[in-house]
Formats: sequence, structure tokens, C-alpha cells
Amino acid sequence: MLRSIWLEVFDSAWLKERADKLQIRVVEIPPYRGMILDRSGEPIAVSSPVRNLSCNPRVLLAKMNRLAAAAKATDISVEEQRNAENKQIEFSEKLRLLASELNIDEESLFNKLDRYSAKHYMQLARQIEPELAERVISLDLPGVLATIGHRRFYPGSETFAHVVGVTNISGQGVEGIELFQNKRLAGKKGRYRIEKDRRGRAIEIVEKLEEMIPGEDVQLSIDRRIQYVAYRELKKQVYRLQAQAGSIVVLDVHSGEILAMANMPSFNPNNRKTLKARNMRNRAVMDVVEMGSTVKPLTVAAALDSKVVRVSEGIDTSPGYIKLGSYKITDSRNLGVLSLRRIIQRSSNVGASRVAFRMEPRKHWMFLDRVGLGRIAGSGLKNERSGRLPHYRKWTMVDRASLSYGYGLSSSLMQMAHAYTVFGTEGVLYPITILKRKQPVEGQRVLSEKVANQVLLMMESVVSRKGTAIAAKVDGYRVVGKTGTAYKLIGKKYRKDKRIASFIGLAPASNPKIVVAVMIDQPKLDATGGKAAAPVFSKVMAQALRVIDAAPDNVQNNKNVGLKASLFNASGVAL
Repeated sequence: MLRSIWLEVFDSAWLKERADKLQIRVVEIPPYRGMILDRSGEPIAVSSPVRNLSCNPRVLLAKMNRLAAAAKATDISVEEQRNAENKQIEFSEKLRLLASELNIDEESLFNKLDRYSAKHYMQLARQIEPELAERVISLDLPGVLATIGHRRFYPGSETFAHVVGVTNISGQGVEGIELFQNKRLAGKKGRYRIEKDRRGRAIEIVEKLEEMIPGEDVQLSIDRRIQYVAYRELKKQVYRLQAQAGSIVVLDVHSGEILAMANMPSFNPNNRKTLKARNMRNRAVMDVVEMGSTVKPLTVAAALDSKVVRVSEGIDTSPGYIKLGSYKITDSRNLGVLSLRRIIQRSSNVGASRVAFRMEPRKHWMFLDRVGLGRIAGSGLKNERSGRLPHYRKWTMVDRASLSYGYGLSSSLMQMAHAYTVFGTEGVLYPITILKRKQPVEGQRVLSEKVANQVLLMMESVVSRKGTAIAAKVDGYRVVGKTGTAYKLIGKKYRKDKRIASFIGLAPASNPKIVVAVMIDQPKLDATGGKAAAPVFSKVMAQALRVIDAAPDNVQNNKNVGLKASLFNASGVAL
């Protein structure tokens, strides 16, 4: 009685301070990570609330040891000993339930507690459902606490994986947009002084020391409808051709926005246990390869822009090869005199080389540089590669020839798709972006309007019965484009059994709006651009044109119809 009065009267301040220390805590509140949205505002990365469980091993083990000691005591009554034993059994049952709820072995739990016996903190589980955390807290184990957290969820799974990326277990971006836009998405954690009950559950906020600032949402230029089709068709073709890998890029010609980007193999960002580093690489941005004949339209455009060749001029490719010392450039056969259009249609290496020889190396190099080859595109995606465009001062005659048909320089698929946009914009190159544009941007003229339209029409012959990509046709629309089939450089040797098959094209030809670029890496079947990549292009371009509601081509209203005359000679014979 006297002790109670003493505590209440003389030690009340001390008792209140001790109670506050037991019940008042300063806790960090993690911010809610912003969503990643597609261009229509549909979420493709969201955060859901979870709980993180931890314990104070010293407190937990001290309780366990006290109960064990009480149960073995010999200086207490039988009834007191029985109560002590029951409490020990009850506590052991709670620890067993803890292990069961967390799906861990009971022995492993005790071993871990022993290892952390001198520590004040031990993690029990991360990112678990709030309901599970509540069941664990209800066991009323001393020192066991639950804190608020968030888990990232990706509704599109592997379809958007390489663009969106993934976060680590701590919620920080490590790949893709999650990494590049991490600062915006992450927000800022808050610090609150809160009151907790004896189970460690928050009762109320006493004071806000630092306000929690949630992360911002980030809206991408990606259209989920085009993205789904792009990934589906690429995946089907990679499996069908037993290819090593594949990539696809879809661009809006006039805004420079990336409407779709997919790669195979892909990964499921929702399942961290299956993540493999090699599958997480965004090949469309990071893999730089020699793209082969898809470079030929750029060679022709550079020559026309330099005024070293006329659109009506014939180029003699006889006898079907060129010898430069020990190096030999060949066509499939002697194709004779070819127009620029036919050089593109028949994919003549000899023709492209002879066109390149007419240009000053400096002017050829400057044009390739202007369309973005050899430098970072600045799309907003991490790990972009610049590729390789050797300086013209280092070019030999062999270099000048091989560069004309896509060897000796390397680029990513995204870079090549971006370069092709100039044929749809009448020679203007717009900055490329993965983020949705709210305002139009100013482009840079890199090619004359006349030449851009001339080369555009030349590429239509590729998607014809005499061309190399009849499979690229799209019902209701005129398509232009170019195939590429390049041998891979392994070490210092080109391997004819390992190829890169590609197709890059635009539609509608009368008023281009979309560029689709497809690359299949080492297909074992149908190992040409026309057979491996063109069919994927056709299906994806058809969907993209439907999504943007592009009107079918109407020859009567074709802005390029007047240019057709320039592709014929005075006698009306096709060049």
C-alpha cells in the first residue's frame, strides 16, 4: 500500500516518462510509389499495400528464457509450477504458429533467433499480406512488430517488362522506367511520432515530423493495345523459327513517340524467383548489330541529297561483283544496269557500293550522323547504346562499300527505326521519346523534302512480287520498307550460319504515320528478313493503323502521286 502511494505521489513523472517510452515511437512511413501508365492512362505498374514483419530477438529470447526458468524452478508451489509450465507451453505454441504462418521451418526460426540473440532487430518477413501480418501480431509475442510497406505489381507481366522494368525488394527501380524515373516515382518517406498499443499496433499519430510525399505517376508513350500485339507476334515468330532472340519497335513518325517496344526472351517482373539477368536486357535499345541491307535506303538518300546521282540514272552493276584487293563484293547474280529504285528492290550490294563511291566520305558520314547513327538517341530509356559509326577519315574503299549496305557500322533497332522516320516526315527528324508528349516538339531537317519522298516511293517496290518482302503487305494500305539479312560477326569472323533478319517499314505510304522495325536474331528457319521479320511487321502494322484510325491509302489523294513520274524514264519504262 505504501509502495503504491509512493509511486503515485513521488514517482508519477518518472512513471509517465517510462510509459511514453514504451508506447510512443518515431516511425518512418514509406511513400506510395507512383503508377506507370500507358498513353491512355491505363496502369501498367502499380503498388499495393503490404506489411513487413520484424522482431527484437533479445526481448523475445529473454521472455522465452524467463518462462523456461520459471517452469524448472523448485522453490515454488506445485500450482505455481504448473502455471509456469502452461505459460511455457503456450509461448512455445505461439512460436510454432509464427513459424507456420510465415511458412518457415520451426528449427530454422530458432537457429536464426540464436544467431541474432545479441541484436535488437531481426527481419522475419517482407512484403506480406496485411491479413497475414495481423494474424502474426495477434499472437501477442513480445518484440514482434509490423510496419507498412508496398509491393510493386505489373498487370501486363512480361508484355511490358523491358520498357517498364522492375524494382528491387526495397522498392527502388533497377531496370527500365522504374530506374530512369525512380526519383519521380519514389516520392519521399515521412517520419511520424505515433502511439502504439502493447501489441505494437499504431493507435494514433501524435506528431508529424516530416510529411510523407507520395511518388508521381509517370505516363508513357506506349499504347498497350499495340504493345500486346507486338509482343504476341514477336514471341510466336521467335518460337516458330527457333531463333535466339528478337526485338520490335513501333514509332509515331511525326511525334517521335515509342508506341511499342518488346523483346524476346522476356521475363515476368511479378515473379522475382525466376528473374534471369540475361532475359532482362532491353535488346531493342542495348544490342547494337550490323543491320545489313536496311541501310541501303539511307545510302541512296545520302547520294541524292549530295546531288552525286539522279533519280532517273542507271547504275551499272556488271559483272555482278566488285573486287577491292582481296575483298569481293557480290550480288546473287549479274543484275546489269539498275535504277536506284531497283537497287533497293533487288537489294544490290554492288549497286549500293557504286552509289557510295560517288559520294565524298565526309558527306556520307555527315548524313548518317544527322539521322542519329553512332550516337545516343535520348529516348528516356536507361542503358541506351550509341552503336558504332567510324569517322570518315578512317574509311578505306572497302569501308565505303561495306557501309553502303550495312556492314562496318552498328546500331540498335531503335536507332534504325528512328532514322527511317525521316522518310515519313519529308526529311525532318523528331526527337524520340518513351514518355507521352503533351505538346508537339520541333524537329530538325536532315534531308530535303523531295529526296525523302523519292526514296519513300522507291521502297514501295520492296513490298511487291518482285521485291524481297511481299509478306510485309497490309490489307487496305500501301507499305514501304526494306529487308535486311546480315551475317553476325562472332569474334573477328562473319558466320554465315548465324544471321540477323530484319524488316523496317512505314505505312500508309501516301501519308506515313507509323514505323515498325522488326529484328529476329539467329533464326534457324526462314533466315531472311523477308520471311522471318516481314510477317511480324505486317500483323503489328495492321493493328497499329487500326488503333490510330489511319485512313486507307487513296491514290487520288496521294501527296506523293506527282513524284511517281520521276521514277520513270521518258519512255514510261520503270527505272
